[in-house]
Amino acid sequence: PLIHYLCSCNKNVSKFFRVIKEVPSHIICECGLEMKKQLSAPSNASKVTIDNGVQAKSVEVDLNLVAANLENSTKDFREK
Repeated sequence: PLIHYLCSCNKNVSKFFRVIKEVPSHIICECGLEMKKQLSAPSNASKVTIDNGVQAKSVEVDLNLVAANLENSTKDFREK
């Protein structure tokens, strides 16, 4: 995951970690102060489980995209 850190000197750093267990709660800034891990912004996505009869998968679905696709699927795009 991509983790964002913020220092009290207002410096922002984003670091990518391969495994969530490796993510420290704080790192040291260039100024010598402690940078604290920031909470991620709430998302508008939800998880949906799709089962095709062979293997079930959990897929993240963005509700804004679902609404846009539904709106586009009901429009009549034929030329008049």
